[in-house]
Amino acid sequence: MQRGIDFFAGQGYNPLMFGYILADTGTLTPAQLDRYKACYCGLCRCIGSRCGQLCRMSLTYDMVFLTLLLGSLYEPREEEKLGPCLIHPLRKRRSWQSEATEYAADLSAILSRQNCLDDWKDDRRLLRLGEAALLRRGAEAAEERLPRKAAAVRACLEELKEIEAREETSPDPGASAFGRLMGELFLWREDRWADTLRAAGEHMGRFLYLLDALEDLDADRRSGNYNPLAGMLEEGATREDVLDILVNQIASCAAMVDRLPLVQDAEILRNILYTGVWSSLQRKGDTSG
Repeated sequence: MQRGIDFFAGQGYNPLMFGYILADTGTLTPAQLDRYKACYCGLCRCIGSRCGQLCRMSLTYDMVFLTLLLGSLYEPREEEKLGPCLIHPLRKRRSWQSEATEYAADLSAILSRQNCLDDWKDDRRLLRLGEAALLRRGAEAAEERLPRKAAAVRACLEELKEIEAREETSPDPGASAFGRLMGELFLWREDRWADTLRAAGEHMGRFLYLLDALEDLDADRRSGNYNPLAGMLEEGATREDVLDILVNQIASCAAMVDRLPLVQDAEILRNILYTGVWSSLQRKGDTSG
């Protein structure tokens, strides 16, 4: 299953939408695979209905993971549908949605537009401004529903911009900033599970930030663009050292998720964290070593 749609590749180091948190679909049972795909389709449909059809370009597997996680924990009522879609108009596809899907759909739209706007501010490329304009109505509606999350995204982008501007040689400040953002996004409700969800999100955020930096490292070296890992490697660290950090971060995320009382979709979530993510790590190790 391919990486989620990502049309945000800017010249600055500005990571928000990834698509790394994938299931290892080859080891899912047929029933699990059907449910995973139906969650993906449900999120895609939900983004379109809540935020506009153009915002469906913001769909990523990372938000599918968050939908499954929050749905498994809180067990909101689900609505299933069977029908064609814009991408597959001739074949009916099963999908399901819940309140968790709606939350992830709003986050997708918010992240997408803020990323486009930030790219425009950095590089003054009209394409990014045009994309932001296309996403504006749906994203602003999502921001009205989730003002705290929208504010967290803007604050993270500003912090990352400052880190890049001073060419921070350590990856820790950027990873910590993105970790705080993901911790905020994982926190759906203020309840007994809030601290565990926030911790899981923080570890995943640091993992995503560093993995994205590792993937971009060679290209950034050729272009002269800032990369959070460049200074660390110049000081003697190796790619294997970076991979060890990544392993520790996603293992810590998985440990937090294991503390939650998950039943439905628990095996899919474990597949993603214990198998699917490692496949992404292996690809980065193979292609960057």
